[in-house]
Amino acid sequence: MKKMRHTLAGIAVVGFCTAIVPWSATASTDGLKRPVLYEFIQQAVGNHPSLKASEAALSAARARARGQARPVYNPELEVGYESAEVNTKEIGISQAFDWSGKRGARAGVGRAEIQAAEAEYALARKTLLTKILTALSDYHGEQRKYGVASEKEELSIEFFAIAKKLRGAGEIPRADLLTARLALAESRAAKNEAAAGLSLAKERLIAIVGQDSGFWPKLNGLPKANGVETDNIDIERLPEMRMAKAQTELSRARIKVAKTDRKPDPTVGLRVGEEGSSTLLGLSVSMPIPIRNSYKSEVQAAGSDLLGAQQAYYSVNRQVRARFNASLERYISASEAWRVWELNGAEPLVEQRALLGQLLEAREIGAINYLVQLNQTFTTEIASIELNTRLWKTWFEWQNAGANISAWLETLQ
Repeated sequence: MKKMRHTLAGIAVVGFCTAIVPWSATASTDGLKRPVLYEFIQQAVGNHPSLKASEAALSAARARARGQARPVYNPELEVGYESAEVNTKEIGISQAFDWSGKRGARAGVGRAEIQAAEAEYALARKTLLTKILTALSDYHGEQRKYGVASEKEELSIEFFAIAKKLRGAGEIPRADLLTARLALAESRAAKNEAAAGLSLAKERLIAIVGQDSGFWPKLNGLPKANGVETDNIDIERLPEMRMAKAQTELSRARIKVAKTDRKPDPTVGLRVGEEGSSTLLGLSVSMPIPIRNSYKSEVQAAGSDLLGAQQAYYSVNRQVRARFNASLERYISASEAWRVWELNGAEPLVEQRALLGQLLEAREIGAINYLVQLNQTFTTEIASIELNTRLWKTWFEWQNAGANISAWLETLQ
C-alpha cells in the first residue's frame, strides 16, 4: 500500500502539475462567477428525490427518538358510581412506574436509529454525487466521440469528392473510387453509432439529474487533488461503516429493551369518594405477573440479531477496504496510462490529417494508404478520449470509496 501511494505521488508530480482546471472557474458566457461545476452539482442535488427520501427518513428517526425518550406510562383516571340503598361515588387516579428502566432502554434505541439514518443519508449523498459526476463524464466522452465521428465523416466526404475528380481525370482506378465510397458509408455508420451512444449517455444523465438543463459543465484535462486527503483513510468514518456500527448499536439497544420488557412495573392507584354520608379513601398497588408470557424469546431473538449485526459489520469492513484499495489501483493505472499518452501519443492529429489530405491530392500516397493512416489518427483520438473518461471515472470511484467526493467538490468553490 505504501508503494502504491508513492506511485500516486509520482503521478501527481508529473500529471497534476500541468492539469487543466476541469470547470469554468471564472466568469463565463452564462454570467456565473463561481465554478460552474460546483453550482451545477448543488442545483442537481438540492431537490433530488433520493436525498429527500433520506432526509424524510432521518426526520422520522429523530421524531421516533423524541417519542422513545418520553415517559413510558401515562396516568389513568377512573370514575365510578354505584346506585343502591346507599349511593357510592368515587374518583381515582393510577400511575404505572417505570422501575425497570424501559424509558432509558428505548431512548438508546432512538439514538441508534438516528445514527443509522444519518449514516444512510451520508451514503445516499455520496452515492448520488458519484452517479451524477460519472454520468457527466460519460456524456462528455460520448460527445467528444460524436465530434470525432462528425469530423471523420467530413473528411470522408472530401476524400470521396477528390476521388471522383481524380477518377474523372483517369488518374486513379475505379477500385480507389469504390474504396472512397465505402469509406464514406462506414464513416456515416460510425457517426450514427456515436449519435446513439451520445443519446444514451444524455438519457442516463437526465434520468439522474431530473431534467435537461441545456448546459452540462465539462470535465476537461485532469482531476486535481486540491488538498483532498489521498494518503490516509479512516475506515470508521465512512458512511458504510457508520451505518453498520449504528445497526450493531441498535441491536444492542434492542436487547436492553427486550430485557426491560421482561421486568414488570408496579401500578399505584389512589381513590376518593362518598358512600352515603361517609367519605371513602383508597390506595391500591398492582403488579403484572409474567406467567403466560415471560418475553424470554424476545431477548433471545434480540441477541441473535446482535450477532448478525456484528458479523455484517465485519463484512462491510472488508468490503470498504477492498473497494478503496482496488479503486486506488484503478486510478493509478488510469493516471499512468494518461501520463504515457501525453508523453508519447499526444500528436497534432489535426495537422497530420491535413498533411494526409495534401499528400493524397498531390498523388504522393494512394487511396488505401491514405485511409489506413487517416483511420489510425481517428482511432488514436478515440483512444485518448476513452483514456480521459476512464481517468475521471476512476477518480470519482476512488473519491467515493474514501467518502471524499463532497470534500473534493468543496474545493471547487
